[in-house]
Amino acid sequence: MVELGIVDIREIIRIIKKTHDIDFSVFALTSFKYNLEKVMNLNTIHSTDGLIRKLTEDPDFLDLFLNDLFTPSTEMFRDPSLWRWLREEYFPKLPERHFDNFKIWFPQNVSGAELFTMCILLQEIDLLQKVKIYATVYSNKSLEYIKSGSYPLKKLEVSIENYKRFQGSEDFEKYYTMKNHEAIRDTSLISNVEFIKDNINLNKTLQNVKLIMYRNVMIYLNPSRQNEMLDKMQSCLSAAGNLIIGTKEVTRTSNASALKFDIVNEGEGVYKKKI
Repeated sequence: MVELGIVDIREIIRIIKKTHDIDFSVFALTSFKYNLEKVMNLNTIHSTDGLIRKLTEDPDFLDLFLNDLFTPSTEMFRDPSLWRWLREEYFPKLPERHFDNFKIWFPQNVSGAELFTMCILLQEIDLLQKVKIYATVYSNKSLEYIKSGSYPLKKLEVSIENYKRFQGSEDFEKYYTMKNHEAIRDTSLISNVEFIKDNINLNKTLQNVKLIMYRNVMIYLNPSRQNEMLDKMQSCLSAAGNLIIGTKEVTRTSNASALKFDIVNEGEGVYKKKI
């Protein structure tokens, strides 16, 4: 098992910044260390020099590196109470005219779990064809994986239980098929999703977004970067647009962000842009 020191991590960050213009210094050091070691173990890389050689000499490795670095252990319908709140409180209270140009943005996608969850929810309340969904990915491998519909069986089992707690209106088996002992999600659900290839800096942002789903991401960023991302999300939202983040990622911890958002549902991590 690889174990990196702080000097190793800083050198890797420096090389990635120099070679690929991606700045990982914005990540909290502890979580970035864990993810780096995970990537190295997955790819049987045994030293800092070995990783640096792959990153600088193998043109195909960066895409694999980004995919492995951000791969989360996320199941569908995680935190079922949030998805029930969206179905029963949020969407029903929106005026019909809002759906003429209703944009939903997922700024980070690796497994597509949250993206497919939202599409199922919208399908069941007859809104999937009325809204526009954008999903940002950091690697081609992530994009291929999401579009393939592939999903691990161990995550599927948890997702089925989450869906039951969500109290969905269908049998969850409707949304996937089995092929060669693997679950394949119904990719027609994401047929109208517009995918955006970008990097962690999110240079390709959107405007007039009504709802941003950015859950359990900022917890891995350092405080300065958290504030920068909150500012970026705030600038992308329409008037009174909503941002949903992880329940441990509370915007009031930042004086700067507290001036930009009102709490809508603190228990579910829902905030509204101040007008």
